[in-house]
Amino acid sequence: MCAQRAHYHFNGDIWQLRRWWSEKKQQIQQLLVNGSYRFRELRRFQAKDRTIEWWCSQDALVLKAIAIVLTEQLQPHLSPRCFHVAGRGGLKGAVREVYAHLDEHQFVFRTDVKKYYASINHHLLMDLVGQYVKDDAVIALVWGYLRHYVSDGGKYLDITQGISLGCPLSPLIGALFLKPLDDRMASLLFPSSEGLGVGWLLLCPLYG
Repeated sequence: MCAQRAHYHFNGDIWQLRRWWSEKKQQIQQLLVNGSYRFRELRRFQAKDRTIEWWCSQDALVLKAIAIVLTEQLQPHLSPRCFHVAGRGGLKGAVREVYAHLDEHQFVFRTDVKKYYASINHHLLMDLVGQYVKDDAVIALVWGYLRHYVSDGGKYLDITQGISLGCPLSPLIGALFLKPLDDRMASLLFPSSEGLGVGWLLLCPLYG
């Protein structure tokens, strides 16, 4: 995170976090252990061609730590062809997987989900989280990450659906929400890959 935010303004909160890290670290650990850590509001900025959602540096660090812990717990349950998850090869891995099957499966069906992250139902997602995560403190943190507030030009919005863009935890959570579909796709006779954005490729030997 220090490298990612090295270009931030000298008044950016990353420099305060680094300056007082020895004290902050103990405070954050204590809040996480006793289950009282609360995320601050998420700030939203409108760029020329996209919307940027920004977590404060402390929250971004906590979310990264949660992502590391949950990846170890959840990754064994996720589809091996879910390539956008850390350690799965990303776009290059998806391309290699598709290329390896093209000789026998020359017909390709591609589909996508419009605004996938924004459409995720929190309660359905938490049901999935609860199947694999049994630590109440971690579950509470995931719920806090989902049900956050957004500061948008002076207006505060209560987020009741969808997950945050540009968050280290979101790719993993997005992959978990796809698990029922991935399980169904795995039962097909033809190979499928998920990882080109939030979309799927289904390879078939025959047309129709």
